[in-house]
Formats: sequence, structure tokens, C-alpha cells
Amino acid sequence: MRNYFDKNLFQQVFNSNEFKGWLLSRRWFGDKSLLSNLSFKISIKYFNMISETIFLTIIEITSQDYAKSYFFPVIIYTKIQDILETDENTRENVVKLTENTFSKIVALSVHDNQKEKILYLNLIEAEYCVLFWKKMLFDKKISETFPNLSMTLTLYSEQFEDEINMSKVRNLIEASLYPERYEYRLEQLGGGNTTNLLFLLRISNKKNPKQNSFSYVLKSYKEYSGSLEPRKLFVLVKNNFPNAPKIYATIKIQERETIGVLENVPNKGNLGDIYWKELNHMINSVFNTVSEDFSSLKDKDNMSVYIKKYCADSINVSEKIGFQIKQLHEALLLKNDPLYSKETVMSKDYLKNYSDKLNNMVNSIQNNMRRGSEEAFYKSPKIGSILIDIKDIIEKFLTEFDVDQIIIQPVHQDLHFQQILYNEINGNYTFYFIDFEGDPQLSEEQKKQKFPIEKDLGSFLRSLSYIKFNTLLNFIEREFVDKERFEVPAEFLYSLYFRKSSKTTQKHKKLEIALKLLNLWENKIMGKILEKSLNLNFTLINFFTIERVLHELSYELLFRPGNIIIPILGLKEIIDKY
Repeated sequence: MRNYFDKNLFQQVFNSNEFKGWLLSRRWFGDKSLLSNLSFKISIKYFNMISETIFLTIIEITSQDYAKSYFFPVIIYTKIQDILETDENTRENVVKLTENTFSKIVALSVHDNQKEKILYLNLIEAEYCVLFWKKMLFDKKISETFPNLSMTLTLYSEQFEDEINMSKVRNLIEASLYPERYEYRLEQLGGGNTTNLLFLLRISNKKNPKQNSFSYVLKSYKEYSGSLEPRKLFVLVKNNFPNAPKIYATIKIQERETIGVLENVPNKGNLGDIYWKELNHMINSVFNTVSEDFSSLKDKDNMSVYIKKYCADSINVSEKIGFQIKQLHEALLLKNDPLYSKETVMSKDYLKNYSDKLNNMVNSIQNNMRRGSEEAFYKSPKIGSILIDIKDIIEKFLTEFDVDQIIIQPVHQDLHFQQILYNEINGNYTFYFIDFEGDPQLSEEQKKQKFPIEKDLGSFLRSLSYIKFNTLLNFIEREFVDKERFEVPAEFLYSLYFRKSSKTTQKHKKLEIALKLLNLWENKIMGKILEKSLNLNFTLINFFTIERVLHELSYELLFRPGNIIIPILGLKEIIDKY
């Protein structure tokens, strides 16, 4: 039966509406709103079978004025147990893989037989199975055929001077030479919420169980456009930057990165976990202990005491992370490499182009709002005026910017709390910057461009606002919402900003004081982060913050209209400040 699984069959299956719908459900599949009507076409631009069940494909998605390609390796199976290692054959894993399987009955006409062949096709993204990684990384017979398949496997070793990282690369080489000596365990990272598929692979020696196992992060670069990450990680290693994962190996198909093998850095979570935990603990504790007249919260100094008491770790890491971001930007520069150098551009032209881009984003959001239901709360004139006012602020920033030149360089582009992992031992924190693939909102060419370092700071500081408002929404849901009346926390938050009552109730007073405490927290944390970077231009930070908020608003409007209150208030705070 396997002989029937050729490129033509896959092409036929991929263009079925059932498959297109399944594809839209994948987290890494972008532009869902543009393609939700299923009128797009899927073409297979690369096709090779590397084993009886594993097929490597590059698929191109096209519709009118649209084209994007993805790396899409698949495994086909009859019984799911047939493609699993012993350690993978658990009930939990079988259920997860079954839920992620695409299944279809296919009828084929066969030349030497007048009857149709009925095939039961089950396929799953290959990255979810150890079998795929063993074949791609550790099967010497397959890797030797890579040149004929327009594929290259590159193992990095010359860049490492320390024994630990050199041994990890050598271990990859040994496992590819003697795969039968090793056991392999695979675990998905990121909870399935990452744009690219991420897995932790542990390799242990069967004959020497006392030997420490080696672990690697395997990354499948789904968008087939040539990821920036491997090169950026290579530059960081060259500059001996200790706060990013090392790059050990890559696999390219037709000269474009499709797989990266990265260092598994020790971590307890992402940076946002620290802020989120402490901020929620502070709000809950403070309002459970203060008097009903909130007298202890009316004084700014008293509020500062609460922040220092409950958010000590947040303040501590904020003092450190600003310096780490500064070091990151220095480490992204490589001597004698024009792609990783600083440049100077004229601010007038640069900011005019950026202002035009932001105004076009606002116009697009306004058009999407007009098409929404008349009952939608974002149709409120007060919310509509926010978008009008933000255009005025953009023009104000443009006309009042008085610096002739702007320095641009390689930056992270998508720096937020989830892109920074932390580890903590006895109160000492270590940070790791991850995910150097560029701003997901930008085109392939735009991602290759250089930016002011303020782009990273605008994106990073925006994370503080998101945590602040989500904490406030949680507080509202716990303290104010009457579930029997189907009240919504976002409505209370909207009223706090947009509906001023002549009579101030105790609830309204409590909410206002909570917001003042949260705002003071945000300003204090922001000050700690920025105090190590004295040469930042705050107008540029605001430009990039506005861009980030507009992206958030556009996404929420299309996919989660009930959540647009947070980006709306982010814009309002910028307007009120200026």
C-alpha cells in the first residue's frame, strides 16, 4: 500500500477542504483570518520520502495576492503504536497524537485493476515522534543521502572553546554513528503555544546508565523563509554572550534552515512568571488587610512600602534585566560583518516612513471595527476617538523629534517576557534570551533589516502593561463581578476609564486605588529596567510601543474581540501621558 503514497496523492489530499480546515487549526499556520474561507491553494514545492512512513514536504499556500511556504514533514501510519518508541507508547501521548492526527479515506483508481483502492490515510506532523528525529539526526544511511535530497546537516564545533559544549556536539556525532547505543526521549515544549514546534530531546547511553544524559532543544522552523535565528545565535556565541542558548546543529533544505538543534538552558520559567506571581500576591494581600476607608493607600509613600515588601524579586530582576538587554545589543554586533554592524540613518525620513506605517495600521483597524456588529462595545464613540487621538500623537512625535540621525543595528525584534527564561539558585538569577527569529508581524525582508534598540525596549515594556491590566481584571472578577448577573470584568475596567459617575461608590473607589497602586508598580519597575540605559530616546520607545499595541489590537479584534480592552487602554495611557 505504501507505494501509492506519492506526491500526487498528497497534493490531492492537501487541497481537500478537510485538510485545509485541519491546517488552519495548527498554531504555526499564520494569516488565519485571510485564509479562513478555505479558498487558498496548496502546492507541494519539495517532496522526498526518507523512510517508509516519513515524508518531507515544503508546501506553498497561495491565494489572490498572497503566498507563503511552510516546512511540513509528516508521518503516515495505520496503527499509531507502529511509529512510537517504547517510552512514547503511553496513554497520554497516544491520546495527544491521535487528537493531532489528520485522517481521511482516499479512493484511488489503479491501472492494472478496474476496482478502486480504498486507502485509510492517517498523518501527523512528524516532529511529534522520536522516529522522525532519529532518522533526521542519527541515521547515518539517511544523512549520507542528504546531498541528493538538496539537504545539508551542519554540526557546529569550532565555535566552542569550553569542554561542556564541545562534548554536547561530539555526543551528537557519536549518536549518529552508533544510534543503537542510545535511548531517546522526546518532550514537547511551550505547551503547543509556540509559533514553531519545540521539543526537548534527551539522549542517554544504554551501556552506561550512570553517565549523565545529554539534552537538546529541537526546533522546527515552520515558515520556510530562512530563519534569522541560527545566524544570530552563532554571532552571540562568537561574542561569548552567555545569556542565550548555543546553536549546535542545523538542517537546511535547499539552502534554507528547517531544523535547529539548540542548547537546553536550565530554567524555572519565563520572566513574566516572577512579575505575575508577585503582583497578584500584592494586590490580594493588600486589599485583604487595609481598612475599609483605604487610608493607608492614599499616600504614595505607603504604596511604595507595599511594593517593596511584596515585589522584592521583581525589583531585583528589573535592575538586572535592563543591563542584560544592553549587553545583548552589544553582543549582536560582529566586527567586520556588515550584516551585524551599526548604521546611521536620517531621522526625518526614517520616522516619516514609520509614521505612515502606523497610520496605515490605524486605518486598517478602523475599517475592521466598522465591519463589526453594531452591538459590539468597540463601536462606542469613546473608543473610536482613541484611534483618532493616537494619530495625533504619532504626528506630534514626528514633528517634535529633534535628533537629526538615528542609529540602527541588529536587535531581537520580538522581545517580551516570554522570550526571556530565568534560573534562580540561592537568590542569584541567570537570564536567557530565546527566539531570535524576528518580529512575526514583519515580512521576510523586513526581518532582515536593522532597527533602533528602542524597538526591543518598546516591546519589552509593553509586557508590563499587559501584566498590570490582566492583574486588574483578575482582581475585578474576584472582588466586583456578580456572576449571577453575568457581569464581565472588562466592562468594569471600561467604566473606570470612560464613564465618570457623579456619585463615587465604595467599589469604584476601591478600583481606582487598586489602579493607582498598579500604576505606581509599573512606573517603579520601568524605572529600574531603564536606569542602566541612559542613551535611550523615549520618543522612539513610544513609536515602537504604539506599533506593538496596534498589533495587539488588530489581533484581538479579529480573534478575541472581548479582549480588546487591554490594547485600547494601552493606547489611552499613551494619549493621556502626552
